[in-house]
Amino acid sequence: MQKIIYFLFCCLLSSAMFAQSIIYSNSFFEYDNIPCPFDNNQTVLYPKGWIVYQTLDDTWNGPVDSTRCISVESFGFPGKPRIDLEQIDPEKALFIRAKPSEFIGLGSLPPNYVFNVYTSSSISDIAVKPRLGTDCTEDLCTGVFVGIAVPGALRIQTGVTPGVNFEETVLDVVSCFPSEYFDSQHLDQVILKYTFGQNADMTGQYLYLDGVFIDMIDIAPGLITEVNAYPSQYNSGTGEYDVHASDIIPGFSENCVLQYTAPTFPSVQDPSYVIGTPVPNSTSQQTINLIIDPFQTLEIQPFTYLQGALVEGSDTQRHQVNLVNNGGDICLNFIDFVVDGGDEFRHAGGSLYMNNAFSCMKFANGSALRVVEGATLHYGNDGTGMLALCANSTLAIERNATLVIDAVLNLSECNADLLPQQIYMDLPPGARLVFTDRARLTNRFSQGQLMKLNVRMLGGTIDDAALAPEDRALINRIYPDPAPNLADNMTLYPNPFAGSFTFGYLAGQQEKLNVRWADMNGRTVLEQTLQAEKGYNEWQPQAPASAGVYMLTVETEKGKVTKKVVRTAP
Repeated sequence: MQKIIYFLFCCLLSSAMFAQSIIYSNSFFEYDNIPCPFDNNQTVLYPKGWIVYQTLDDTWNGPVDSTRCISVESFGFPGKPRIDLEQIDPEKALFIRAKPSEFIGLGSLPPNYVFNVYTSSSISDIAVKPRLGTDCTEDLCTGVFVGIAVPGALRIQTGVTPGVNFEETVLDVVSCFPSEYFDSQHLDQVILKYTFGQNADMTGQYLYLDGVFIDMIDIAPGLITEVNAYPSQYNSGTGEYDVHASDIIPGFSENCVLQYTAPTFPSVQDPSYVIGTPVPNSTSQQTINLIIDPFQTLEIQPFTYLQGALVEGSDTQRHQVNLVNNGGDICLNFIDFVVDGGDEFRHAGGSLYMNNAFSCMKFANGSALRVVEGATLHYGNDGTGMLALCANSTLAIERNATLVIDAVLNLSECNADLLPQQIYMDLPPGARLVFTDRARLTNRFSQGQLMKLNVRMLGGTIDDAALAPEDRALINRIYPDPAPNLADNMTLYPNPFAGSFTFGYLAGQQEKLNVRWADMNGRTVLEQTLQAEKGYNEWQPQAPASAGVYMLTVETEKGKVTKKVVRTAP
């Protein structure tokens, strides 16, 4: 049985590099042979300290289906448990839950740390693979719930079984979560959940349990409580301050936490802000980039956001603070990370890992999710996660960049006092907006459900074929109108050129262009056909190999245009 080698990829560095402390582990070598908790006339075998059950409403804490006493059996060497799936009702979720006794004596979780949750299990045959994603009760089909008791409500983290390489029978899960700065936090729940197909034939099929582990690195993560930008960090090329996370955190730690520091208990009503300030402060608005570099991991504590300090002498204007992923890993947990007031999340490389259905980036009031030129951002994990666009926010996909939406894209004003609004974005040449088969696009929270994603088609492409028809209808492609004069719809740069050049054409419909190069004696030296799509198109077409002066003629069904083009020696 092949395993997915993914342990610790999301949140922590390899255990080969740093020692790790096990907070909780159970490899399921030991068993409890006890009367069934739901029917004393039957005896069941459970993994020691755990219970196996189904509920009537598919919630982990719901009313138990007392008609079923589901037992495990020890299988093979070294005697790991397996569950005969003929015992279960395939129309209901199956839960394997740690008893409260498992957490006695564990003590409080250290504050301001990052933790890994790793579960390992498998099925006997791909024919009975569980459902993946988050479109099940409690927004989790197959994965793990981890409950952290804190002052206030129980914090429930989830980890979703990935669909990567799911032709295999492995159901491993890796999830990560930060502790908060309070001392009184402790592990309260660990529940495995499996949702099978309602018509699945369970005859001769088994679920194998390998273990559950929760650990933390012994080296405390670096805490980011403020982002001070000094003159030495000013980038004269961009006019912005570049502050790397490694500039802020003391000592050597590749793991960092954006820390909640407010004295109140974290909640949506009481957020905490990590403030970015140019030092010394400036009387004009400055842009500060907090950069996460390769091999770094950023965890964001609940209800913790970035915000610029007030511009010197102003009571309202703030500096701009952008979170920039330059190749690291950013883990989002069960609440929004809000980007507001013109700030941006910029993606140049690395990954975003979504732990549950409500792992979310929310953009409001002129802010943007920006995928920089040439980069690719895969947003969401097999449908897990959410991207919220509020009024006046946008997606900024630069040239030759790709944004893959693999989550729920939620369009809303995010302000009940606003009249119905629209979301607008540009799609420049080479830019791609892609929706996976697990993605969703919804405007159900917008005013009158009128908001759409309006995309100005400026040479990029949208792949929305995998969306449901009702979701696809929320995308409005806007094509610029071609000018009456054919030559005004064509651009060619640079001219003269030495290597390659770019030819742009604004088409009112799909059409073919014949491109012909002639020398100054009128002899044709090169000819090719280009296929234009409706909207703005851009190519780097073939050009004569020799330096010289040429006449370039572009002919369409609407006419032809001839321009003088000069190729210089390299």
